[in-house]
This record gives sequence, C-alpha cells and structure tokens, in this order.
Amino acid sequence: MILNRIDPGTACTVRETGETGMVKKIYFYPTKFEIEFPDGHVEHYSSKDIEFDGIKQERATLQLPPVPDDGIGECWSDWKPFKGESIVKHHFATTKDLMWKMLTSLEMYNVWFYGIQRALPHIDTERYVHRYNFSQLDLKPGAYFKIRPMTIAPWFKCRIMTMEKEKEFGFTFRTTPFTNEYVQFSINGTDAGVWVTCRRKSQGFFSILNQINWQEKSKILQRLDIIVPKIDLKTEDDNADGGSGVSTQFGGFDSRQGYIDYAINMGMKGNMDFVNGIPEKPIRGMAKAGILKAKRTGKTPPCPEKPMGGSVQSSGNGVTALSTDELVAYLVNKGLDGDMDIVNGHENKAVRGKAKAMIVKVKRGALERPPLPEIPDASAGSTSAEETEEQMIERLLAKGLEGNMDEINALDNRVLRGKIKSAIVKAKRAAK
Repeated sequence: MILNRIDPGTACTVRETGETGMVKKIYFYPTKFEIEFPDGHVEHYSSKDIEFDGIKQERATLQLPPVPDDGIGECWSDWKPFKGESIVKHHFATTKDLMWKMLTSLEMYNVWFYGIQRALPHIDTERYVHRYNFSQLDLKPGAYFKIRPMTIAPWFKCRIMTMEKEKEFGFTFRTTPFTNEYVQFSINGTDAGVWVTCRRKSQGFFSILNQINWQEKSKILQRLDIIVPKIDLKTEDDNADGGSGVSTQFGGFDSRQGYIDYAINMGMKGNMDFVNGIPEKPIRGMAKAGILKAKRTGKTPPCPEKPMGGSVQSSGNGVTALSTDELVAYLVNKGLDGDMDIVNGHENKAVRGKAKAMIVKVKRGALERPPLPEIPDASAGSTSAEETEEQMIERLLAKGLEGNMDEINALDNRVLRGKIKSAIVKAKRAAK
C-alpha cells in the first residue's frame, strides 16, 4: 500500500518513543504525516519515523551483487608494532582447476606477482638443465624455490609451507634480507567462478618495510586476472539447473567436435534434417563443410555415440502430442522436480528457452507453478499396428500444417518422412 494514500484516522506508533496516535493530515513533497496524540498535541513525522497499524512497511535495503562487475573484492593492509598483515580478494571467471594451475605455476610469477623479476626451482641435481626446470621440482610442502627481486638484491630462497589442491597454497617470501613474509592463497568456488584470497603476514622489527609499495602489491590479483583463461559459466537465468550447460551447448555431446562429427555422419547417411536443425549457426556451418569434404575425399570421421541424457524423445511417448504451451508447462514441472536433463535435452530451442525462463520466475515467486498437463497415451500418437500408413500420413500432415514437426523429423523411414514434408509444402502453396 502507498503510505501517502492511507486514510486519515489510521492509528500509528512513533518508533523512537513508542507513543500511539492517529493520522490527522498528510502533506506532500516531501511526505509528512500530522499525528494527533491522545493528549491533544500534534507532531509531524516522516514515514520512516512511524509505524501504521495493519500496514506492513518493508525497509529498503541495499542489495549488492554477489560478484562485483570488476571482480575486485576486499582489499586492505594493516600494521601494528612489529606485526603486519594484508588481504586482497578477487573474483575470477574460471574454474578451480585452472585457478590452481595458475597459482602453482611458479615460473609465471614474474608476470603478475609484484616484486619478482624471475623465479627458479631450487633443485640439488648434477644435471645442469634440471636445475632450472620447474617440471623437475616436486611441488609439495618443504620444497624450495628461489626468486630474484626487482632490485639489486641477490636471489632469496622461498619455501612451500601449505599445499592443499584447489584450496590453499602458501609459501615464505622475501625481497630483502631484513624481513620474511608468509604468502597464502586460498580458493573458494562460486556459481560464477572462484574467489581467490591472498593473505600476507610478517613479523619483526622491520616488518613495516613490507607495507612499502602497497598500491602495487594490492593489484597482483588484478594482473593475474588478465592472463587467467576465462570460462563462460552459466548463471541461474541462463541455466536454471545451475549445471555446466554442456548438453545445451553441444547438443549433449562432450565437445563441439563430437557434435560436428555426429552431424557429418548423419548428413552422409542422408539425414540432413539433423544438420539443419542444429541451432548454433557456426556448428551447423562446420558440419556442412565437413559433409562436403567427406563426400569429396571419401573419408568420414568416426561417429560418436549419441548421448541419451534423458532428453524428451520425439517419438515413443505422448509428449509430442502436446501443444507448445502444454509442452512448456510439462518441462517446467519436470525442471522444478529436479529433472533438468529432460529440459536441457529438448530439441526445440524456443520451447527450451521458455521453459527455463519460467522455471527461474517460479523459483523467484514471480509466477505460479503451471499445472502438469495430461500426457496422451503413446499408442495414440505414434505408429502402431492399429494405425495404417495412410492414417499416419494424414495425422502427421495435419500436425505439420499446425507447425509441429517434431514427430515428422523423428521418423526413421526417410521415404515416408520426405513424402509427408512434400505434402506439407504443397498444401501450404495451395493455401496461398
């Protein structure tokens, strides 16, 4: 309810004093309420100072996004006598595995870690080339490496102290002979990537020296973000099940090349409907180019196994007999029940998108859950012993003219499929 439209005479309570009164008048620009108290005196208050009986007033709160647009998080440095500490947090749009590989690639530290000119492994070996090869370093707590700072100072040894895969990586670090720091990186995963926290601690009389050039030291994770490979992780709006989205991105195949190879094999078998039905234009183009190359050279790539995934089958069940709205409602109910494989595997991109958008809105409370439509018996909408070929052609022709091509495209009989499509084209031309 709009507070400046409440009726005079409404009972209210002053938040600060607890006094009760009654609204006498309302003034606008800015909105003020004239409150009359039982003893007859009158006061003026704004809406934030009073509570109205029977009216719920929700306080405005600042809602910050879980991940900043620039990825920069907490950043501070503190020093007390003989003790220093600093924290830098940054969000990376990547995976834990990639982040871990970047943080443990010590040979790359001179690119992004401020103060390091070069890093080398500390290996006691007779072979000269192995002394400078990080692949020979057994990366574990207790192992040593050395760094040369960006000054005239000599090399300093660092020791790995903490190492828990994809969680924590810490080592001792120094750029002067007077101070010694402990640098620790921690990784925490999110739906959109990972948070990395760099914590640095130092103690001793000269620990204040580590506060020098803090402005540059605070940007090490920002520099690291430039070279870290980015991964386009799906958000809730793009992928309602919070999964990886592979089934929608590559048609359920593990990789794009597998999707292309399968399409090439389908095209070589004469099933160009599968190729033409690929929603991603670049993949569809590469598949068609691969078909031309296979016809010219006579070499066809190995056909990968088509993933089942739990997709909505185009035939063999009664789902294909549903209208578009009923199909969307069916997929929404399946997704809300936790079966997102059926939603992700549905072949109609438009229907799949509508279903996912509705799932998100239902979860947020913006829409009510649609009723689950009744699924017709599979024998009523598919080829059976009781349905003749002429009856099936007549039925599918009617569905095709309505725009429902799912069951037609799923027919294994290429001749029959072509006959029905040809009839649909002729019927549309005659209607014009």
